[in-house]
Order: sequence, then C-alpha cells, then structure tokens
Amino acid sequence: MAKTILELPHEVLHSILTHVAPTDLTSLRCCHALDNHVKHDGLLFKEIYARHFVSSLLLLGLTQDDEPSKDAIANNADVDWKAELRDLVRFQKMLSSSSYELKLFKLQDLILVTDRVQRLLKTASVDGCSSNIAFLHRLIRAQNSIGILCNSSLFDWATDMTLTSSESQSHYDSYLDQSVDDASSPQDSTPGDAFSRIFASGESIRKSKNSELGGGAVRKAIHVPHPTRLQDQIHHLSARLHCLYGVPIQRLRIPGSNSSLHQRRPCSDIIIDLHPFARSKVYDLRQHSEGTLWGPFVEDGSQKVDWEKTEAIMMILDYNIRVFTNKYVTHGSDLIPPWDRPFVGVTPYSLNLMPSEAVIERPPPLPMNLQDPYGVSGTWMRVVCFLDYRELFTFNFSEDQPALGQLRPPIDTEEAIRFIIVKLQVTKTEKAGEKDGQALPIVHFKGSSYPALPPMDVNATSKIRGTVRLTPEGEVRWTTFSVFHGEEKWRSESIQLGGVQASRGVLGYWFDKDFDEYGPAGPTAFWKISNDPDHDVMGDL
Repeated sequence: MAKTILELPHEVLHSILTHVAPTDLTSLRCCHALDNHVKHDGLLFKEIYARHFVSSLLLLGLTQDDEPSKDAIANNADVDWKAELRDLVRFQKMLSSSSYELKLFKLQDLILVTDRVQRLLKTASVDGCSSNIAFLHRLIRAQNSIGILCNSSLFDWATDMTLTSSESQSHYDSYLDQSVDDASSPQDSTPGDAFSRIFASGESIRKSKNSELGGGAVRKAIHVPHPTRLQDQIHHLSARLHCLYGVPIQRLRIPGSNSSLHQRRPCSDIIIDLHPFARSKVYDLRQHSEGTLWGPFVEDGSQKVDWEKTEAIMMILDYNIRVFTNKYVTHGSDLIPPWDRPFVGVTPYSLNLMPSEAVIERPPPLPMNLQDPYGVSGTWMRVVCFLDYRELFTFNFSEDQPALGQLRPPIDTEEAIRFIIVKLQVTKTEKAGEKDGQALPIVHFKGSSYPALPPMDVNATSKIRGTVRLTPEGEVRWTTFSVFHGEEKWRSESIQLGGVQASRGVLGYWFDKDFDEYGPAGPTAFWKISNDPDHDVMGDL
C-alpha cells in the first residue's frame, strides 16, 4: 500500500490530479516530484480543461449529434492544452482580482480577454446549461469588469463631454488627479478611459418605471481629439466584448466621496445617461457610404464589422424597447429581445427552437437548392426605430454643422418604434462569391411582413426578400429588401451576433434602397421566435 501520494501508480495519480482546479496547478510546483509529473503528463491539461470548461465533444468542435471525424481528432491533437489552460487561468485571475489597477486594461489584456471569451462562447453547449457561459457570467459582470465593457469611444466621449462641462469642472479636476494616480499604464489610457472604468448597470434603468425620453434638446458639437491607433484597437475590442456580453449598459456612474474607491473627493456621484450619445452616433448619416455598405461595417469596403457602430445600435434599440415595453407590454412577450442574460445566445447554432407542434419523425433531407444552413426559414420579430424626418434632417444638415473631426452633439429627441412580424422561407442557395466567406453558400429567401405594434401601421405590411452570406472574416451578413406593390423601397444591412444560427439576433441599419445621402435611415434588429412559419405571434403578445 502506498504511504504517500507520490507512491501511487501514475494512472491513479493522474486521475486524482484531474480534479485539481486550474488556478491551483501552480501550487503543485512546491513539490519537485509533483511538478515533474505534471510537466510530463500532457493529457492532464486537456482533461482539466474539458472538466471545467467544455465537454469532450465540444472540445473537438462537435455537437451532440456528430461523430468525431479523423480531421477533427487530428486538429484537436495539435492543440497546446498547457498553453490553453495557462491563458484561461491568467484570464480568470485578471478578472477575479480585487485590485482596481488591474481593471485598467492594456491592449494586450483586452486581446487576451476577447480571444478567451470568443473561444469559450464558440465551444459552449446550447442546451441552456453551459458551464462555459456560467463561468463567463461569474467573471464578467457589469459591476466588476469596468475596463472591459465600457472602454469604447462612446463611453469616453460621454465622460469627457459631461465632466468637462462648467457645472462638473471641479468634480472633473479632483477625479482626474486621483484617476491618473491609479492608472497602472498611463501611456495606454486617456482621461476618458479612466472615467469609463466605473459605471452603473443598465439593469437599473430597465427596472425603473421613470425611464422617459427627453424633449429634443440639442447641444453644440464637441471636438474630440482623433484617437491613436492603440486607442482605436482598445475601443474596438471593448465594443465587441460589450456586444457579446449583450445586456447593454445604459448609465455611467462617476463615484463621489461616498465611493469606497476614492475617499478623498468631496463630490457627489454623477450619473450619465448614455442613450443620447448612442442616438447621435446611430443617426449620423456621415457614416453611411459605399465603403460601409450603409451597414455596421468599417469604411474600407472589407465587410469587417465596425463593433462601435454595432454597440451604439444595440444600446439605442435596447433603450427604446425597454421604455416602450415597460409602458405597454407584459413580461415574456415576443417583443422582448433575447438580450436580457449575459453571453446567452451568442454561441453558433444556439437557435434550437422547435415548431409550435413538435415534429416526431426526422424529415427527409432537403434538396441542395433549399437547404437552410443559416436557419432562415421561420417566424421572426423585427424592430425598427427612426427619428422624425425633420429632426433627422436638422441634425445632419442644418447650418450649424460640426467640422471634419468633430462629433455631432448628443440628442435626446424621442424616436418612433415599430414592431414587425416577418415570415421567411428559403428559396435557393448559390456558391459564395469571391468577396464572401467560403465556408457556407449564399442563401436567398423571401417572405412577408405585417405589423405587430402599432397594429395598423400600413408601412409595415410588405413583401420581403434578401440574402444571407458570410463575410470574409466569417461574420454572418444579412441583406433585406422591403417590397411594396412590386417595387423595392427599403433595404437593410446587418450582422448576426454570435455567428451562424446564433439566437441573440441580427443588428444593423435600414435605409433607402437607392442609398439616398439625405436619408431616412435608422437602427433595426430582428430575432427568431419560431422555426414554424405559421407561428401565431399575435396570440403571444
């Protein structure tokens, strides 16, 4: 009988060590014999990774219905599981730290966080009990991941503009002195970066019954220094993480003297509502061009997603929807978008809805021209928001316009909102084009739309046609056309958050099909509520 753990057979010792938490593996280095065993047990790191983060099938990039292929096993064999586990432990410790300075993330930190989040989401199970998503939810919350979710240019702009106003100047000065002292890497931060570290979750505004829109006050434009390339990358990564997190943060809180972080300031808290800044970004028509495809893409025509645009779209749609549904809609309605749980719905193939009457037998395979790899066919709920055209025109084309390099001012103007039911059916597929991602074909669809709320909106009743394809970087791009009396009138360009058949939904812009530079244009989103095209939506509202 073995007297010590080191005398156990290697197989037994290996089995015991698989139960060690990833963060505790480094503690084994205190013992030379255990450290040596761990270093030479290549399978140990893989099994610990699988035990804590993904199932063995998902580790191979498969679903529960798949059999491991030779290619999948070969690709899996090339993974450096020691490095994978080491990065995850670093990721976990970084986000679990109570040190305020560690929340001031450098670019390399955000790159690591983004990579880890995307990997965990991509391999998360879609059965509603994902350990990966639970792990992310424990680590990344609106209350503790301030440097991750609120580090885009929109948050910097909101804090800079608010705190440099005359009524906030004294608060700004005292906060700036302390924030600069606290920054662990001043060269990677700006004053706006420091302010955006502290915020209030959007949950408070959604629960409040007093969340009313303002009366349309427009302030003068503010000049914001053009960000450096480093800042651009930080802004981009933070906006992407905010979109994946998915519960939009609607308020910033700059803490005063009552804050436990900074006891020296004699100031009260300042609360910044972010929807006027998101609204300004969304309705600035200067960002619509041939290069951006008038959608949520960067300017260079590459079809790469502009995550800062997408973030602003998500925030303003969420704000408008919550204000509307708090007044008129009961909880559980199909009008509520699937944005209420962090990281849920941004895993590929999480769109596992069943028809209203479950099909017992598996249907025969569809012919190639009717296959639906993107999960298009079914019933969707769409939301469209827009400014009164006079407000939109004045905002973009009045005499007092900002110069190049200046942002348009934040606006409190009330928007109109429309909920539209869309029924879609795949019509054909074709080979991906040269400028498309090649992993999946282009899918064409058609269908119809009709109003949900308001119920008598004639502009919501139309025929629908469009396409779904992959962009070169693998994002899912949706293009739709609304057809009235045989003539196309409105077009939209959007991307699907989470990838192929992700249940979070599709976000983008709608606009005039002739790309009229004077508009109208606005934000739109749609999410699938049933695989059944005959699903009765109105009965669920």
